[in-house]
Amino acid sequence: MTGLRVAVVGGGIGGATVALALVRRGVEVAVYERRDGVPPVGSGLGLAANGHRVLAGLGLGPALDRTGAPIPTMRMLAADGAELAHYDTGRLLGMRRADLVRIVLDGLGPGVVHHGRECVGVDVDGDGDRPVVRFADGSTATADVVVVADGLRSRSAAAVVTPPALRPSGISALRGFVDGHGLPERLATGQNAWLGADRHLLSYPVDRHGTLNFAAFVPRPDGSADEWSFRVDPDTVRVAYAGWDPEAAAVLARAGEVYRYDLADRDPFAPWSRGRVVLLGDAAHPMLPHMGQGANQAIEDAAVLAALLGEADGDVPERLATYEATRRPRTDRIQGQSRRNGERFSGARDLTSAGDSGADGDLSWVYGYDAPAAGRAAAAGLRPS
Repeated sequence: MTGLRVAVVGGGIGGATVALALVRRGVEVAVYERRDGVPPVGSGLGLAANGHRVLAGLGLGPALDRTGAPIPTMRMLAADGAELAHYDTGRLLGMRRADLVRIVLDGLGPGVVHHGRECVGVDVDGDGDRPVVRFADGSTATADVVVVADGLRSRSAAAVVTPPALRPSGISALRGFVDGHGLPERLATGQNAWLGADRHLLSYPVDRHGTLNFAAFVPRPDGSADEWSFRVDPDTVRVAYAGWDPEAAAVLARAGEVYRYDLADRDPFAPWSRGRVVLLGDAAHPMLPHMGQGANQAIEDAAVLAALLGEADGDVPERLATYEATRRPRTDRIQGQSRRNGERFSGARDLTSAGDSGADGDLSWVYGYDAPAAGRAAAAGLRPS
């Protein structure tokens, strides 16, 4: 147990998870989230074994398993529906992003999360060298450590580093939810990916009530979109996949609300910390969604950082540097592989050239990673011998 007071900027998956992991260690935490609640609009995600391991260790396993949909298999298909590969997914749980955030926030209990608090910046050296969080309403909050977890377009990351410019991928994701009842079982219960020459389509279940999430990756239209997401005509996605496999068409025929996300990441950068301010999740290593690891990597970050801060005394900067040293080689690798997968899946490249990420590749390095154990090992390395 430590006497630290930690402020977390951002109440999304990464911010909520690090807060819960710290609270479980007896650390005083305050989470500041600009939204008034969990937004109903969002996308689905795959909670993989590496992410589930962390959250189950925090006591959330039963809630996750009651809410999410097990995804036992993955099919990779050509645009006409011909099967290219078929394999087991391991422990993969399809979920609505909003459901996952709610489950983690519910684990925190009352008084930890402060909604409607928009952070506009962090002063690294504030009162007695403690960082100060500044809010849009002119108020401030002081803490011993500030964890910046406010995403790809973080406004607070500038307290640590000037990140490299956003790198647009040239791809837009058209996303939505559909009712899967009445569809063939392989669509209703499995993950399916249709691959074409310049686009691909992914669908999978996200709850126990038959809801499917689809993500249609298409060339980004001309023009810039600065919003996180915006609604588009559902026919946009149907037209983009006209003439494809009838089963893909059957999923998209049910689309009602469709949102467009213009995908971007950043080149890996350092440092992730300065003084007592540290970056986490997309604020530290934004990645494209083509390995399904964005949320899972933020969850892993949270486990490692909490293990280190849970034993902190006066050595906070050293512990933040150790967190970065522990995490960066892995997140750098996953960022790079996510880019390559996007090129491969929407570029009609040979699936047998998958390297360490393909249908026939060994993904144990991704899913077998034990972030809590990595955090414990990192913390143990800082204890006096």
